[in-house]
Amino acid sequence: MRILRVTCCVFLLNWGLGHDASAEDYMAKGRDLENRTLYGPAMAEYQRAIKETPEHAAEAHYRIGVLSNQLGNTEGGMQEFRAALQADPNHVEARQAVAAFYLNRGANARQQQRLPDALQDLQEAVKFDPGSSTPHLELGMAYQESGRLSEAVQEYQAAVTADPKDLTAQMRLGQGYNAHQQYDQAMVAFKAVLEGNPNSAEAYAGLGVAYVHQGQPEEAKKAFNMAIRKYLVAGRRDLAVKVKENADRLMPPGAGAPSGEKRKQ
Repeated sequence: MRILRVTCCVFLLNWGLGHDASAEDYMAKGRDLENRTLYGPAMAEYQRAIKETPEHAAEAHYRIGVLSNQLGNTEGGMQEFRAALQADPNHVEARQAVAAFYLNRGANARQQQRLPDALQDLQEAVKFDPGSSTPHLELGMAYQESGRLSEAVQEYQAAVTADPKDLTAQMRLGQGYNAHQQYDQAMVAFKAVLEGNPNSAEAYAGLGVAYVHQGQPEEAKKAFNMAIRKYLVAGRRDLAVKVKENADRLMPPGAGAPSGEKRKQ
């Protein structure tokens, strides 16, 4: 009887190890097939892994989703990514993949000026990947184009928090601060842009506006002059003229508008 019990235990242990090993074999074989661009057979191996043990379900669903996207089936990929999150809500790559789906769809809707659709999708993108700057930036632009500037600034702030080196987010944030008359914060954002890109005429122009409203006309003049110079070097005389006109309008009498940069043709 004792021998029988030992034999049963050994059998169950070996069965369990073999059971898990089979699932791992399916995953390994799926990866190998995937690397050889044999996507259909790879997906079949991942499906076998899902049936074999639940421990591999999240990663297997995620891999099937990636391959579905490769084959142009984005809706099917989305279903697999969601299945991965059902198996493991903390699966980072699956969350990022779902966010990317909503981000791409929302960005396209924004570019087509379907702003309600854009806002809905981009809010989902932020929900699934709040630690990335791009979903916040796109959502901010959708809010701004919808006339909701305060919410746009909040998203630009979140984008900069996620990635302080995102110069587009810093630029948008500085412009939003200027629009809200928060000029100290605007200067911080524009200077961050210039640290990353010293040739940003747009940042110099925004910085000039902030300096004017902070009662620093000489600094404003220097910033406007730099913006005009950078635009002229880039061959954008039209934008250089706009900066000059804006500076002339904003600069107080006697402060001295930006000097002859406009004449350097």
